[in-house]
Amino acid sequence: MKKNKKNKIYKFMFMVLFLSFLVVYCAELTGYYEYQNHKHAVLTEEQIKQFEKDVANGKEVDINEYLVKDERVYNNNLSKISSKLSNGISKIVQKGVESTFKFLSNLVEGE
Repeated sequence: MKKNKKNKIYKFMFMVLFLSFLVVYCAELTGYYEYQNHKHAVLTEEQIKQFEKDVANGKEVDINEYLVKDERVYNNNLSKISSKLSNGISKIVQKGVESTFKFLSNLVEGE
């Protein structure tokens, strides 16, 4: 019974990963990322032209007026939890690697 339950969990995880892969793959095929980069480049070119035009006209310019500001905030509970989990795992792995090298160092030195 336990093995059957584990198989269902593995199948579910595999399907989620596979569907995630398909979504990213389709986004790549349709050129979504290239379009976003192109759109950003066009905005940047327009801002450069506007900056040059303002300088040529003798206007007082502030570089902050020409920068593209992305006001999106990606802080949410999931990102906070995953960040804490990542930091915790990093500390554990770091301690493990340090103790392994300390052990190997002691073996080499003959203590």
